[in-house]
Amino acid sequence: MESLALDLPDLPTLLADLLAQVPRGCVTTYRALAEALGSEAAARWVGHWMLHHEHGSGCACHRVVRADGSLGKFIAGGPCDKARLLAAEGVELKEERVEAIGRQSFHSFRTLRPLAALRTAQEDVARRVSLRGRRSMPETVAAVDVSYSGERGTGAYVLWDLEREEIAWSTTFTRKVMFPYITGYLAFRELPILLTLMELARSARKEGDVVIVDGSGILHPRGVGIACHFGVLADIPTIGVSKKLLSGQVNLKDMAPQETRPVLLGGKCRGTALRATDGSRRPIFISPGHRIGVKMAERIVRQQLLGRRLPEAQYWADRLSRAAERKPGSSETSKGRNSCLEGGGSPTN
Repeated sequence: MESLALDLPDLPTLLADLLAQVPRGCVTTYRALAEALGSEAAARWVGHWMLHHEHGSGCACHRVVRADGSLGKFIAGGPCDKARLLAAEGVELKEERVEAIGRQSFHSFRTLRPLAALRTAQEDVARRVSLRGRRSMPETVAAVDVSYSGERGTGAYVLWDLEREEIAWSTTFTRKVMFPYITGYLAFRELPILLTLMELARSARKEGDVVIVDGSGILHPRGVGIACHFGVLADIPTIGVSKKLLSGQVNLKDMAPQETRPVLLGGKCRGTALRATDGSRRPIFISPGHRIGVKMAERIVRQQLLGRRLPEAQYWADRLSRAAERKPGSSETSKGRNSCLEGGGSPTN
């Protein structure tokens, strides 16, 4: 099983360095900082970091504004406090908005654009993704999911007994997570945990024939969602099942329970939207990760729909990761029906 094959960048430190480059009398935008990191997709995280970073007297975060010149939120006060600091530095304002923002903006960052390097790594993995694989239904299916508490991530691996319709085996693993959530880059946040879970499953000889991943497969802007990346590095067949559509086009109007519709990307069917139950009008989105095709991925997911929105293995991986996340330092392995769920209860209820 391969590693990530590259060192993950320390994005909070790199963002702090970019912020420190913005001179007095100038402003920059959340999007400009994201572009300096290598991807506009990071703009939302940049805004989140600005409201939660370690703020000090020399911090320049008041120099970050919205693209339209409006000031946005401020960690050390309200818009009037931000405006006062900017005006004292010579930034021209009118009604708490930067006038002529193009003239007063700073964009000349010194940066290695680390997210662009990660995008290149994704593109390299995408070339290794195969949609050829299983032609028959598997005997065992597993699922993985990760839950978070602050900087800690807890992953769960569930092996699902298809015949008995119950958990055959499960394990959890917890570690500190440094890489933030950025749309399109989820793999770099979760892969260190998922690959460890896969090692634990293999050591116990509890590897599923197919692994369902909570996230996208080839329905991804670069065709390489977390299910693809995980499948290639672990060399296993994987299916991505996501609750939101990250990429692609599909008509979801008036979907009936159990109905599926093709999701098109680049004019080709690259996945399926499936409304699993009458009780939920929100579909799930199924796409191949690695070593499996679109139709087989849908068949395998359908086989595990027992009245819930999610396939059973994925549902229990989500539940177990959340339960283990509430136990600091937890790392456990369990066998049989619900043995790692507090209070018991049947997984088929």
